[in-house]
Amino acid sequence: MHETLNNVVTGMVDGEVQSLLIGHQSDIDLKARLRNTIKGYTNIKVTDKVIATERHIPVGLMLNNLINLREYENVLFIPSFRNNKFPTMMDANYVVQESNISQHMMPIINKHFNATTNVYVAYPEGHTSVYHDLMLEFGVNIIPSNGMYSMGDDSYTVTPPAGLSFDCIYLAGHDIEDGVTFSAEDIKEDFNSQSFCVDGFDLIDDYQDHNLRLEVHRGNPIPDVPERLTGTTKNVDDVFEYIGNNSIRNDGFESEQFKSTVINKMATLLKTAIRIY
Repeated sequence: MHETLNNVVTGMVDGEVQSLLIGHQSDIDLKARLRNTIKGYTNIKVTDKVIATERHIPVGLMLNNLINLREYENVLFIPSFRNNKFPTMMDANYVVQESNISQHMMPIINKHFNATTNVYVAYPEGHTSVYHDLMLEFGVNIIPSNGMYSMGDDSYTVTPPAGLSFDCIYLAGHDIEDGVTFSAEDIKEDFNSQSFCVDGFDLIDDYQDHNLRLEVHRGNPIPDVPERLTGTTKNVDDVFEYIGNNSIRNDGFESEQFKSTVINKMATLLKTAIRIY
């Protein structure tokens, strides 16, 4: 058994990456805390939720590494997860995850490992869901919004603490109808007009195409994905390469299929799913 599983970036100091190696006991303790919180929240499809959230940890870890390697100070995380949108998190055989849930593990990993970048999650008052409950358990910063965000909704508002400014808006798994695209600049202006973004802030669109997920699990080549936002993207390939090579131990998993279909393609998968504007 390996002494460590994964590597979590906690920040940058003078251009040097600061990170922690996650030991087996730390991994066990984190999963136990997730599991116990879920069991306290619901008795519906508990096995599905427990297995899924444990498998969300590597994605949450890599996304935390992204925002810390980018040296953001304050990230506004716009969630898409709702219980009624995802009655199950896995397929019937507990093999394939439903797409666009795992991003919501990132604020939990960020808080749990006390990373430098601050993450604030916007939820409407009265919202309840599995991931909202998990975030509360781990002490994630939650701030009020006037509802759940839909891509391109210019009536969406967030109320951060006075004086708080964001240098990154993180859109996590928001659907767009087939054939529809939005302007990244228009979306940035919707948030910028609320006067809580710094000049030159980044917009991250992180969307997991489910057809891509299925093709990867089948061992097929990574397919093209539909265009979602128009605009100029930032080239952060070096960051994705670092994350792909330094976050998840590919020799820490027994499944050769998992290594060949996912881990060894991680940097490419990240580049495909995530766009920074």
